Amino acid sequence: MAPAGHLVRRVDQRPATDPAHAGRAERARRTRPPRNSLGPWGHAVVIGAGFTGLLTARVLAGHFDRVTVLERDELPPGTAHRSGLPQARHPHGMLARGARIVEDLFPGVRAELAAQGAPVFDFGDGFATRLPHGWAPRCPIGLEVQSFDLAHLEALLRARVRTLPEVRLRDGFAVDGLWLSADRRRAVGVTGHRRTDPGRTPVGIAADLVVDAAGRRSRLPGWLTAAGLPSPRRSEVPSPLVYSSRMYEMTGDRVPDWSASFEMTLPPSVGRGGAAITVNSTRRLVSLIASAEELPPPRDDEGLRRFAATLRSPHFAEVMERGRPVSPVYRCVVGGSRWLRYDRLWPRPDGLLALGDAFCAFNPVYGQGLTVAALQARLLDRLLTTADGSGAPVHRFQRGAARIALVPWLTATAADAGWSAEPIGQPARMVRTLLDTILRRLPDDPELYARFARVQNMVASPAILLRPLLARPARRASSSAVTGPRGRLTRRRPRPPPSADTSH
Repeated sequence: MAPAGHLVRRVDQRPATDPAHAGRAERARRTRPPRNSLGPWGHAVVIGAGFTGLLTARVLAGHFDRVTVLERDELPPGTAHRSGLPQARHPHGMLARGARIVEDLFPGVRAELAAQGAPVFDFGDGFATRLPHGWAPRCPIGLEVQSFDLAHLEALLRARVRTLPEVRLRDGFAVDGLWLSADRRRAVGVTGHRRTDPGRTPVGIAADLVVDAAGRRSRLPGWLTAAGLPSPRRSEVPSPLVYSSRMYEMTGDRVPDWSASFEMTLPPSVGRGGAAITVNSTRRLVSLIASAEELPPPRDDEGLRRFAATLRSPHFAEVMERGRPVSPVYRCVVGGSRWLRYDRLWPRPDGLLALGDAFCAFNPVYGQGLTVAALQARLLDRLLTTADGSGAPVHRFQRGAARIALVPWLTATAADAGWSAEPIGQPARMVRTLLDTILRRLPDDPELYARFARVQNMVASPAILLRPLLARPARRASSSAVTGPRGRLTRRRPRPPPSADTSH
């Protein structure tokens, strides 16, 4: 709905005489299969050009004649960090399932990252994890993952999206509100302004579908309220964790035997932790983590070293000792997990979707956000591909996105609930009890850890954890495999049986 009292200048139509656009549209029509739903299938608008917005644009380019991606930030050249994504200064990871989806949508992107030095490694062998009760076993489990700088990944995806003939990426454009039909039953576009315009002249962009992929900066609830519509119910589980991160250039010939390292926090007993990832062949990004109530990680070099020395994992102190800092110390307070229940919102305007962190945002310490966003983008692609002309994909998407988010949400919030004295619901209590049981068993049970890693990477259902827990409630590691002081599996000779009779 256009702001009252303002002249809204529509820019949704390109001139018919634009030969470049005409040629791209003609090529798209020749290569795209017939479509049969969502009415005109003309123009889609995506709010946000981050990871989620880029995946969404890639999906929509296969179903719409035109896709416009609107980004508030002025996008930097190359792999520079942008101001609107401060969390990119901190370690990120993509779970195995999310990486597969990204590779399907952008074939070869893993190889491009690897060419820049981002390593591909087996999750069980290259990821050193210090759990609350000991080291996780270090052994191959057949799950390939990759560590990377988020700004580098976004730059690669952005370059790919810019080559799509259906997509136009407009940065420096601030979206100010929804453009609704007269009866407010359908989103028909957005209104906004160019940030370089001192007069903030309102601009309207008409669309057949509006997708909010603006992440934690989403303003959609306020836009709905301003239009006289209900806003979604908000579920929040706060986290007091503070992250202090710094990039280090590794010097010398000694190379750590891990590609990524993580020391897990677990409230209320373990209030400090850390994460470190390999960005390229010479650089490691280290993040020290603690709750604000305890003592957040400092900002100075000597303070970071003292803090790292208090952790049970030696890996973070080792990087600081062997490496040379090549960035300032960046601090971030995320604030926990938040779910805006658009799946339960009624009435909800047709032609309006929210996904990624704009829908459900997780505490990033658990590394779930990128993969959940990738799964939701794939769901949107599948619903649009199989549409029957009824418009049902839009109605079904938000419910399907909620099903994707449910297990990660329960896992993250059950763990974070320990930071608060507030009572938690029964589902969260059950998940927390199961999680505590599993974490106590993992250091001594490589088989259980392999299953846990598959669930953690979202390639298997949590149900696969129940069988070993129920079958062997007190199982210890096998006699031929034990974990060393840093989780690396070592071998030992099995003890001889007490007698020739070994039957059980």
